Amino acid sequence: MVVSESGLVCKKGLKTQKKRSFPINKSLGELLKSIKLAGVEVEDEDKVFPSKEGMWIDVHNLTNRGWKAILENLDGIEYRKLYQTRHTFITLALRNGMDVKDVAKLVGNSPEVIYRHYVGHSREIVVPDF
Repeated sequence: MVVSESGLVCKKGLKTQKKRSFPINKSLGELLKSIKLAGVEVEDEDKVFPSKEGMWIDVHNLTNRGWKAILENLDGIEYRKLYQTRHTFITLALRNGMDVKDVAKLVGNSPEVIYRHYVGHSREIVVPDF
């Protein structure tokens, strides 16, 4: 989805244009369950964080009203764009042993892009004893 003059649209030519499923781990599952509204039935196609009208969230509104406010209240964390959380996810996934091919599939990149932009910057090189 991209922001256009007419609102959010699915733009052809970006990444793979395929819908991706994103598996969640136990801690994320527990977090999502904890914020689910009581008594609300959830369908597979429902948005995780819909706007008040049940539509896509306006990223500019989210950034200005939510993201900036959250970061301002965290000691020692300087402002960074919301998109940078993607880089953080990729880096942490690699550092915690996820296979590069699996990370690439989750984020819609090729393993080559992950190697070029993330692996070289996110690893300490350690020579093992042999």
